[in-house]
Amino acid sequence: MNLRLKVLLGMIIAIILVAPSDSFAKGGDGEGPSIVQVDQTKDGWRLLRNGEPFFLKGGCIVRGVVSPELLELFTELKDAGGNCIRLWATGPGTMGILDAAHEHGLGVFLGLWMDHPVGHVDSAGAFFDYTNVNAVLNQIESLRVQVELYKDHPALLAWGVGNEMAHLTAEADAQTLEVRMIWRAINQTAAMVKDVDPNHPTVAVTAETGDWHQIDNATQLANWCPNIDIWGINAYETMPQIRDKVESGPWDRPYFIPEYGPQGWWSSPQCSWNTRIEHSNTVKADWYKNGWVNSIEGESDRCLGGFAFAWDTLDSPLDSWWTMFDHEGRPTECIDVLYEAWNGTPPENRSPVVTGIDGLNCPTYQAGEMIVAELLATDPEGDALEVDWLIGREVFDADGGYLWETTGACDYLVQGGGLNLEVEVPEAPGAYRLVAWARDSGGRTGVATTPFFVDGEIPEGEVPMPFPIDDYYGPSGFMGASWILNRTNTASPNGACGGTGHKFTVNAPPIAIWAGCAWQFPTNNWGTAPGLEIMSGGTAVKFLAWSDKPGTVLDFFVGTEGTDGFAVNLDGVELPLEPTEISIPLDGIEYEDVVIGFGWTYSQNFGDDGAREIFISDIIWDGPPPPPPCPLDLNDDRRIDSWDLGIVLMNYFNTNAGDADTNGDGFVDQQDIAVILAAWGPCPE
Repeated sequence: MNLRLKVLLGMIIAIILVAPSDSFAKGGDGEGPSIVQVDQTKDGWRLLRNGEPFFLKGGCIVRGVVSPELLELFTELKDAGGNCIRLWATGPGTMGILDAAHEHGLGVFLGLWMDHPVGHVDSAGAFFDYTNVNAVLNQIESLRVQVELYKDHPALLAWGVGNEMAHLTAEADAQTLEVRMIWRAINQTAAMVKDVDPNHPTVAVTAETGDWHQIDNATQLANWCPNIDIWGINAYETMPQIRDKVESGPWDRPYFIPEYGPQGWWSSPQCSWNTRIEHSNTVKADWYKNGWVNSIEGESDRCLGGFAFAWDTLDSPLDSWWTMFDHEGRPTECIDVLYEAWNGTPPENRSPVVTGIDGLNCPTYQAGEMIVAELLATDPEGDALEVDWLIGREVFDADGGYLWETTGACDYLVQGGGLNLEVEVPEAPGAYRLVAWARDSGGRTGVATTPFFVDGEIPEGEVPMPFPIDDYYGPSGFMGASWILNRTNTASPNGACGGTGHKFTVNAPPIAIWAGCAWQFPTNNWGTAPGLEIMSGGTAVKFLAWSDKPGTVLDFFVGTEGTDGFAVNLDGVELPLEPTEISIPLDGIEYEDVVIGFGWTYSQNFGDDGAREIFISDIIWDGPPPPPPCPLDLNDDRRIDSWDLGIVLMNYFNTNAGDADTNGDGFVDQQDIAVILAAWGPCPE
């Protein structure tokens, strides 16, 4: 059986299982397809939807299945004056989302996900080779099935042909042939789409205009992509320059903005330890407002609209960079400004105005010192504000780069408190972030954050234990019949700071079949890139797991022989119906860098009912934490003894003596000897 037939069979089975029978091909209400056209008049470019002008007032949705929370987001978007959503890819829940969007009067810009190529900036470990003609054709055939499935849905607006496909490292960008083949594959895919569905335009989505590439995106599109109707330009802090950049290049067709928002982490100021300084909610709201008013609506003769990133809830109270809603779905000032831009008037109840945390500018503390902070926040209606104060660990990669997309473990310091905070810093050394969420009595909120650092001994290059697997690893390694799985984030049973939760919806036909998911570092890495360096001595990987259906049996694992040189398996675990801790022992396992930090597989026999939900949460790589700092241990033997006293005596009467100046007064004398003698003995453990 060739690949196309296999894909067709798999998709048909999935459709039968997950899509209502009356929504196949025509949408939930039986309407025919929408007809969307790109139209040029003497006044410029516009979209026509069923013959009527349609300017894109959209929000980016980062979830794949219908839920009560998604329906609330749709209602918020419609009430704000929005008319459409963006999805990056299709999946088992896409038909339901299309139906729900249509019921709310929203259109859908639907993405066709093309695998990212080798050398992609945001997909370390990506492996797709666009010089492999057969692989490209097979991918196009698999995408053809998706186009055939959704093309007649009345909510459909346009097709996104890939996302930021040519966003490459400098090394990969220098490979002229490989880059050209990526653009040719985009055009080939768009040609297939136009052949199957002439009623909806094709859109190539790029990271900005790409003027830093050897050949910019406009030139590549003009040279290689005649089957692309609209250029989708993701833009953040560069929004004010987009129109001029488009006008200066060879692209002669319209564009829109599939993602826009505040200044990105990649261009934000840094502290000395490489963490990024985040703008407050109110500053971000200005980015959304100015981006829409000046660079989208203000350029409407050629720009066809835009989608705010992200019109969705947060996974964690620390995940505040792209804040339009908090983790419980409360709107922020970023929603308010678009509501006013789209409706002409602000919402009746406006969100708190949060301008920052006073008095803290990348501070560094010693263990035991106090943080004294004030949240600068007011409510437009004069409501009293309640503030949740949190501290979270910052996460960095092996090279010290800030991993903005991950959120470390967090702790609530105060819930429902006031604008002022005084608290002792954490004992463990490292980088942290202080987060303050202010909420009013009407269900709206705002946030500000500030990074800080606690001095102490941090193991170089290795991640100290224990640590949450989801801080570093991503659940990207889908295996087997991956089309039967759909993953969404879910709340931890231990609360917002408990950890990251994952829900896997299994929709399997009653045949012998298996599927699974591996947590990889970096994402999509099957051993082509180094894994995560973890301190030795790990004792176990612990996690919570449960299912909605009895008899759900999984095989769990840590590492694989092919990627890590070791494999620890825990097979045949029947999941309980309530969250239960499960442990995979690591005692005696030797490891260095680990690619697969955790994973599971599910299998069933012919005739089994495969429909079920699998929940995995709070995955921890457990082991002894690094010992607390011992600054008077001058020879690193975890004792303060005659060796350390000797180092002080060797530097007696010296200045600039480094650690031998134990009291930090710039001079080694009898006071430093007294400090050593007072601390004599083993270091604290």
